[in-house]
Amino acid sequence: MDKRYDNLNNFNSVLSSEFSDAFVNEMKHRVEISYHKYGPARKNFAEGRVDAIKTAEMCLDAFKKDKNTEHLIDAANYLMFRWRFPMPGEEFKPTDSSGSVGTFGTPINFEKE
Repeated sequence: MDKRYDNLNNFNSVLSSEFSDAFVNEMKHRVEISYHKYGPARKNFAEGRVDAIKTAEMCLDAFKKDKNTEHLIDAANYLMFRWRFPMPGEEFKPTDSSGSVGTFGTPINFEKE
């Protein structure tokens, strides 16, 4: 069997249990609504009118208070906008485990160690 086929099957298997297309679809719906309410993201974020990080933090604070998971979707959108429209000096640099910030708590795979 072709190794690429095995990798694709593994990829799809992992995504089917670990990723949410519904979450991404909710993000997309809110981006479309926000476009009409606030204007183009490029104008708001790339030009510094809206601070995406602070606004995402506001969404997380609201979630902590009212437990409304819509705030998590909103926070994800603001973080996505910051990724799409980085501020001067910011860049995407892939890291390995040594560059990871880690987790708060103990992941299941670390319990085996």
